[in-house]
Amino acid sequence: MKLELKKGHDHLKLSLPDDRIIGVIEGKDIPALPLSDAKEIVRAGVRLHAPAKLSGKKIVIIVPDNTRLWARGDLFVPEIINTLVENGATSENVTILIALGTHQDLPLETFPSLVGSTVAKKYQVINSANKNQERLVEIGTTSRGTRVTISREAFEADHIIIFGGLLHHLIAGFGGGRKYILPGIAGYESIQQNHALAFLADGSPHSKVQQGILEGNPIHEDMQEAAEMFLAGKTSTFVGVAVNGKGEIFYANAGELEDIFQEGCRQVNRACCVSIKELADFALISAGGYRTDGQLYQATKALFNAVHAVKPGGKILFVAEAAEGIGNAEFGEVLSQYKNQPEKIGKVLNKTFSMPAYVAYRVADLLNRFQVTLVSNFSKTETENYGFMYVDNPAGFVNSLTGKGFVIPYAENILPIVKGLK
Repeated sequence: MKLELKKGHDHLKLSLPDDRIIGVIEGKDIPALPLSDAKEIVRAGVRLHAPAKLSGKKIVIIVPDNTRLWARGDLFVPEIINTLVENGATSENVTILIALGTHQDLPLETFPSLVGSTVAKKYQVINSANKNQERLVEIGTTSRGTRVTISREAFEADHIIIFGGLLHHLIAGFGGGRKYILPGIAGYESIQQNHALAFLADGSPHSKVQQGILEGNPIHEDMQEAAEMFLAGKTSTFVGVAVNGKGEIFYANAGELEDIFQEGCRQVNRACCVSIKELADFALISAGGYRTDGQLYQATKALFNAVHAVKPGGKILFVAEAAEGIGNAEFGEVLSQYKNQPEKIGKVLNKTFSMPAYVAYRVADLLNRFQVTLVSNFSKTETENYGFMYVDNPAGFVNSLTGKGFVIPYAENILPIVKGLK
């Protein structure tokens, strides 16, 4: 079988005998939603859930940063804004707020890829506050003790529109919806307090903090409470999109946040949870190409999914270009320092939580339980410094594999589940 795994804008071409491949995991055969249909669904939902009089109201549209380009904000945000204007909104009262979470501020030149070139020129687009205390407003404390601070521009808005993608998420169960508020537009300290719920008091990981789990997941429930706190007294709409196993948008909807979020999660499971009958000796995986593999920090989502299809100690060829490099300095530093000792990161995190360090902890744990070879733009020295194996001849590496394996071309979107287990 001839294989192509996306790497940035290009493909890594490989070949493997058919009898060595258990299967190609691409999710359910769910067709993409025609773009024209998706746009009309969004327009209709934005119209239906807008307040009666938009004129004079302050409107904030919360959008994902450049780690969620697959949600196609460049296509959908213009539709949202045009619909608002048609219903009485004025351009000077619309602000677009980029939900950075703890990520670095984005430069102006990246804004067109997030909201479309025309919108980026005509409307105010700003990064969320993150660590800027002067732009943060405290709105209360959740029942789990998270002191919630929110970017002032959103706090002062009358009408909120949240646009973003839904997918499985490492600690929140699912991304999207309430997650665009906390961590999206929240203050740095609030985010760390929320994410620290990934650990129990004794320093052990919380069993419910993982992909696909909402009920009993303290991080999700804390995010949900913060979102309700923030939206109280405001009108709001959540515009959610989801992609199928091939990375194509197949679902779009707009309406009340919780309703759209819950339905979106069901759709993600329908499209992207794949039952498998056995674990493989190896897996050949891609993060999905340039919209998802720009930086290693984000591309690791594909790895977290794919390991569910591989036997302990098995081999994984992980294709992620990482043209922008590591993606988060702290993640890189912690991974480099503790790549062979993940338990040491865990002890530190239990006292002082940091999401980049937590991701490094989870990656280091996987690198100690599986043999992961990274094919990226990193040099051999850089690759091995982060704890991955390096190969300069991927085709030869694949030919040397023994046993049988899976191919997962869009591993960020696919959550394999061994039949009979969850």
